[in-house]
Amino acid sequence: MRTEPGTSTEPVALSKARVAESSWLARLASLLLFLALALGLVLPKVAGAAFLLLALMGIVWLEPGLFRRRWDLDRHERLLTFAVVLFVSVWLLAWLVHGLDAVGRDDVGRILRLLLVIPLYLFLARVDGLERVWWTGVGAGAAVAGGYAIGFAWIGQPGEWAERVGGPTNPIYFGGVVLAFAVMLLPRVADRDLAPWKRLIAGAAIALGLIASALSGSRGAWLTLVPLLALYLVTMGTRQRPSWRFGLPLAMLLFAVFLSMVPGVPLSERVADAFISLTQDGGLVREDTLSVRWALWSLSIEQVREHWLFGVGPGGFRAALEQAVVAGRLPEWMLEYHHPHNQFLSALLIAGLPGLIALCLLFGVPLRRFAMLWQSGLRRTRLIGWSGLAMVAVIAVMGLGESIFQRNSGVVWFALLTAAAYAQVQVRHRLELAAPIERAHSLSVIMICRDEADRIERGLRSVAGWADEIIVLDSGSTDGTPEICRRYATRVEQTDWPGFGPQKRRALALATGDWVLSLDADEVVSGPLRREIDLILSHRNPHYAGYRLPWLTMVFDRELHFGRWARQPLRLFERGAADFTDAPVHERVVMIGPRRRTGLLQGALEHYVFRDESHARRKLSRYALLQAEDRHQRGERSWRYSAWPRALFNLLDNFVFRGAFLDGVAGWKMSWLQAGYTLEKYRALARWG
Repeated sequence: MRTEPGTSTEPVALSKARVAESSWLARLASLLLFLALALGLVLPKVAGAAFLLLALMGIVWLEPGLFRRRWDLDRHERLLTFAVVLFVSVWLLAWLVHGLDAVGRDDVGRILRLLLVIPLYLFLARVDGLERVWWTGVGAGAAVAGGYAIGFAWIGQPGEWAERVGGPTNPIYFGGVVLAFAVMLLPRVADRDLAPWKRLIAGAAIALGLIASALSGSRGAWLTLVPLLALYLVTMGTRQRPSWRFGLPLAMLLFAVFLSMVPGVPLSERVADAFISLTQDGGLVREDTLSVRWALWSLSIEQVREHWLFGVGPGGFRAALEQAVVAGRLPEWMLEYHHPHNQFLSALLIAGLPGLIALCLLFGVPLRRFAMLWQSGLRRTRLIGWSGLAMVAVIAVMGLGESIFQRNSGVVWFALLTAAAYAQVQVRHRLELAAPIERAHSLSVIMICRDEADRIERGLRSVAGWADEIIVLDSGSTDGTPEICRRYATRVEQTDWPGFGPQKRRALALATGDWVLSLDADEVVSGPLRREIDLILSHRNPHYAGYRLPWLTMVFDRELHFGRWARQPLRLFERGAADFTDAPVHERVVMIGPRRRTGLLQGALEHYVFRDESHARRKLSRYALLQAEDRHQRGERSWRYSAWPRALFNLLDNFVFRGAFLDGVAGWKMSWLQAGYTLEKYRALARWG
């Protein structure tokens, strides 16, 4: 279905598959996503149906290639997949160990739906043209929700939630999610590339979203507003004029304060009720939702203290609640509750510490992904990243007052918004790099080498014709390396060998470009990284004076995305703003100018670190001795029996804690080699000490 006439029928990498914007599949996906965002808050079944249909489309679209397409997911895709699968697996395992009661059986289907995040994301990330739908849908959703809530308040018709919270709509899912929509729209108001009328419409949608949330009686989700606005100041606001940087969040905060003080608005009433509940001991009152939650949390904490490691299973909370009612500690009407109204406590109760860790990863992985974009040069991609960051933050805070994954609405909104935001970041990234770019600064590439004839050409070819100058320092090669370098480099010189740090300083001194890119002979600048560097250098005043580049280690015929070797070395910097350390091995770039904060690019610096496994052992053995010698000269000493524990910790650190297991057998092999390097390094240091 995705093979064009005349193209190869060889296995296609999933990352290269695309759904054209003009295709019926893309149009259907656009329609479903828009309906979910625009109408899902007032018609929850629309959101649920659109989510399931989009996920089903993703499964059907992906299925034909399961056995003939390489699933070469990138680092962020693997982390998201791992976080979702881990969360679902830990909860299912806890249910299997502890047994299921009636409540637990109802929750199984909800938790399993979270797995649909994976095919939904993989599909949407490959559908072109959804960014406009994303922004329009979020804006329409906030506006429709605002009109809906205002209409209810205007005619005075009570909703099903009026008796409990004073508002006509669900304060958690309607009120919390529409608040997320409002904060997600901040980039649209701040985007100077948008027409003024579009920014004005976005501002009106934000106001309507805040009004809808206030009229719903939502209270807990508003705790995120101040931290998010503070985060705005140090992320998106840093790229704006002071009037916009401080004025926009201040205006939003003042409007929120105004809504919380207007008499008759459920938000103001609930804030007052919360203050009374916290300052006066009125006992457990059914209408006082804060006191009810405190009772539920207290009961949960009692159980967690005794079963914090593996939890008590899905029926444990209900059993403890029934016992408390029988003992007279809680009133009988409390039996209407089936979970502690706190997702973090639910995770601890059901699956113990593993459940809490899995939940934190489920929130933390997308939060980290979106936050990291603010160090890149992808300006428009960062705007979508902000919307994703705001969304996950609000939903995570909603989890403090509700067990969101034990409700259909919580699962649907988290899964739909997370998958869509993750996908739009990928799509915008792709489009931003494809746009025409003209550099405003010259670029020098510097490289040092010795006997690298079998692999240096690949790195030189990746920058030839792109960099303004290429400078290579060779320290006595005998295999023809200098001749290869002269085919590509602007300047090739042969010198003695003073050590890695001093040699790179020599190369830096020869550079004449405005910016410098330092490469090793085993590194290749990927196409996306070249485009991203061009983006950085197209600005007259780049935001940072130095940028770290993510290593993509290429070894054992595999790409390694995780482990200590998946670092982000500082390699791109403004000439005069950075220098190299004097270290004879494992030298690094340090910022020396007034601007010392560094950015992080997204494109990969491919690192062909070893030729084969035997070369890996030789190279690591040589580096281990050099490192031991350097540490010994600096006065460091080691106990001879400490080498094995250090090596074991290094193995666990790389393979488990740094996620090298996600790279499969190649990740294990690399972790084992690094552990051997650590063992040899500290053995040598112990011998000399």
